[in-house]
Amino acid sequence: MNRIIAYIKTLGLLLELLFCNFFLRLFLRKPNYDKKYRISLCGIFKNEASFLKEWIEFHEMIGVEHFYLYNNNSEDNYKEILQSYIDRGLVTLVDWPYDQAQIAAYQNFYETYRHETQWVSFLDIDEFFCPRYAKTIGEWLSTMDKYPVLVLYWRMFGTSGKLHHNNDELVIEQYHVSWDHLYHCGKCLVNTDYGISVFDTSTHHLTRVKYPLFGGFFNVTVFPANQFGWFVFDPIHFGRFFDESKYSIQINHYWSKAWEVYEKKRRMTDVYFKENPKLNLSYFYEHEHENRTENHTIFRFLMQLKLKMGLFDYENN
Repeated sequence: MNRIIAYIKTLGLLLELLFCNFFLRLFLRKPNYDKKYRISLCGIFKNEASFLKEWIEFHEMIGVEHFYLYNNNSEDNYKEILQSYIDRGLVTLVDWPYDQAQIAAYQNFYETYRHETQWVSFLDIDEFFCPRYAKTIGEWLSTMDKYPVLVLYWRMFGTSGKLHHNNDELVIEQYHVSWDHLYHCGKCLVNTDYGISVFDTSTHHLTRVKYPLFGGFFNVTVFPANQFGWFVFDPIHFGRFFDESKYSIQINHYWSKAWEVYEKKRRMTDVYFKENPKLNLSYFYEHEHENRTENHTIFRFLMQLKLKMGLFDYENN
């Protein structure tokens, strides 16, 4: 009986996928862009103060207009790092002192702030949007914004063989050894005109939304589309049909950084997992052993970011 139920569910998903790919696209429309912000990020963090500045500066540089950050019981100097951005109106800071409440934080954002921004991505502090050709995320999005949800895939980066993190170098500079292929998992950009169907483990990886048809007479569930305009769901991503050189964007996921950073992370409670899988060394090696190449795509932004952050000392040069 369980197997029959599973087959029925799979068949239902396939029918939904076919509907989205061969019928729904006829009704897609671009948003009006009448909200306060065009593109925002929502993230939850815990004891990641040393990485917040680079993450914010980089994403502001490529066109993110606002950041909704949920603090999950951090004990470091996060407030000191964020205060200037809060004063500028760039960051909205929310205290979120609940255990394993990452998805609940996203739901809180969607219920509280979605009216302020046209697009949002639920991005972690170790994830960086990386357009390959466009100069900003908005420029890239302008050719894809008729889709209600877009999924962008991870490029996974490991330790680059480093035991210790260099605090005098940027994350995007010192970690450049990566997987030799895009991961089948990633994060989504969501048009907030549409309600999210369900808040669960799929919310930030493969967000599904309610799309009104025929004047709102009824809603259909819509899968995210990849950058080639194909609606996808796990495990059907259509990635094998496309040469990776054709991808115009990736999300650089600095999953571990140096071993000392990973070791610290694996010893503390997680914002999502009750039992932290990072405690299992085999979990680490499963990811680390996939790092077989170098990827410098994000280096195209490196000099711009260094100058934006004031890392060049004009008085001593």
